[in-house]
Amino acid sequence: MPPGLTEKLAAMGLRPDPSTLERVIDLIGGSWCELPRLRSNAHLHMDVSEADDDELRSALSLLLAESSGLLNVAWPTDRVAAEMTVSSLLDSIDDLWYPAMDDLVVLEVSSADDRLMIVLDHEERLTCTRLAAHTN
Repeated sequence: MPPGLTEKLAAMGLRPDPSTLERVIDLIGGSWCELPRLRSNAHLHMDVSEADDDELRSALSLLLAESSGLLNVAWPTDRVAAEMTVSSLLDSIDDLWYPAMDDLVVLEVSSADDRLMIVLDHEERLTCTRLAAHTN
């Protein structure tokens, strides 16, 4: 977990939400064990180990450009999740994901048949996968 994550979320007007965590787990197939399989089918794999905060923000902004604006954001290892806006994620990414330490899973909040899943992992790789309704 990023240092002071709970405090950072509180400063953003957010709090960890167990129902959001359950929703994320459900959407990826019922278990964090599904992440490797889903990520293997990603339409984008990117090494972000050399990216600075602005480059990472730019990449995320492009990926989330068509998002509804609300995201479910989860830290699997710590079993913490919160719902936030795209702008909140982009503005605070340097406080919400610590390279080489954390895995961060971002899912669109959507009623569409498919939704975007972005994972930033502790090995500093970004993957972007479109989850179809039948995957959930």
